[in-house]
Order: sequence, then structure tokens, then C-alpha cells
Amino acid sequence: MAQESQIFDNAIIGAQTIIESGVQIGYRYHPDCGETRIGVHGIIRAGTIIYGDVIAGDYFQTGHYAVIRAMVEMGDYCTVSNHSTLEGLIRMGDGVRIMSHVYIPSRTCIGNHVFIGPGVTFLNEKYPGRIPADPSPIGAAIEDEVIIGGAAVILPGVKIGKGSFIAAGTLVNKDVPAGSLVMGVPGRIQPLPNALDRPNSRTLTQQKTDLWHPETPDPQTVFWPPHLGPKPCSRYSDKT
Repeated sequence: MAQESQIFDNAIIGAQTIIESGVQIGYRYHPDCGETRIGVHGIIRAGTIIYGDVIAGDYFQTGHYAVIRAMVEMGDYCTVSNHSTLEGLIRMGDGVRIMSHVYIPSRTCIGNHVFIGPGVTFLNEKYPGRIPADPSPIGAAIEDEVIIGGAAVILPGVKIGKGSFIAAGTLVNKDVPAGSLVMGVPGRIQPLPNALDRPNSRTLTQQKTDLWHPETPDPQTVFWPPHLGPKPCSRYSDKT
């Protein structure tokens, strides 16, 4: 059940942020770690673990069992969905929407109004376990207004330029110029078609609530497109 009354001794949590049961916020990974700070009007769902030294803005949302390690900083309207992991030392702007089962390693930078589809994997080391490790592995740098489709793989150190669209399942192994469409394994870079050459929808990147938020209207009011046939629950079968 959603709650707002829980007290966390290593966190500052903004007003009207909903904290479900079974959540850890401000997890003390080190005796000297700092507190976690989360803005107003968020929702932290059951199973989420957020380390100390994390900063999240207003309207922050997590799915179930999200893991956010230390020294992650993110702006307003950011989402980290079910079973996604942020390995710490990550910078994110406003309106970053990370879907389920996404892995983002340390030293990854993400700009504003970026959508990352389900199952996307970022990496930060080119030759893990084979040659002496780089003392400072570097992840990807994602500029503003980028879309990354589901199950894409983003290799270490690459830069994805502003407004680019990475198709589902693509392997990004080199820098992507701004305004590009990338598809395939390895990714083939081409200019964006006119239909995709536009900013990301703010209804996607600046959601105050999602479909399953307790403040969302009754699900029977959610539009079900006619081409999909009858609504999926008999309770709604007589609704239009």
C-alpha cells in the first residue's frame, strides 16, 4: 500500500512524494556517505533501493525493484522503471525516462528529454577482464532529445548527438552525429527522415503520473483504441 509517512534517517524527501513499503532510501553504502535528496510529488515503488549521495528532482518515479547506486544526479521528471539499475556516478538532466530492465554503468551522462526503451544496455569498458582495467572507465554521453529503442546496446565512450533516434536492437559502436537515425548491428548512421526530425514529446518525458499511479483516473476512463477490439477486461466490455 502506498504511504507517505515513512521516515528515512539518511534522506530528505519532498512533500507529497509517495513511498511504498519495502523501500530503502539513503542506503549507507559507506560510513561517511551523504544523504539522499528527492524532490516533491514523486513516487518510489516497492523494492526500490536508493543509495546515499543521490539527488533526484521533482516528479521522480521508480518502478518496482529499481536500484540506484551512489552519486547519481538527475533533474525533474525522471523515471527509472522496474528492475533497472543505475550503477552510480551518473549524470542525467530533466525528463529522462528509463524503461524496465535497463542497465546504465558508472560515468554515463544523459541530457534532457531522453527516452531509453526497455532492455537497453550501456557499457563503460571496452575489454573487460582481458587487459588491465582502465582506472577510469567511461560510459556513453547522450545529448538532449534522443530516443533509444528497446534492446539497443550502447558501447563505451560513444557520443549520441542531439535529437538522434536509435532503432530497437541497434548496436551503437561509434559516435552518432546530431540528427541521425541509427539502425542495425553494427548501427548504420543516416539522416533522420522528416517524420522523426522533431523534439521528443513532452507528454512522454514530463509525465507527472503514469498509468499505474494512484492519482491516475479510474482505468476504465483510459482510452482503448477501437482497432484493438474489445477492452481486455469484461468489467469494461460495455464501455466505449
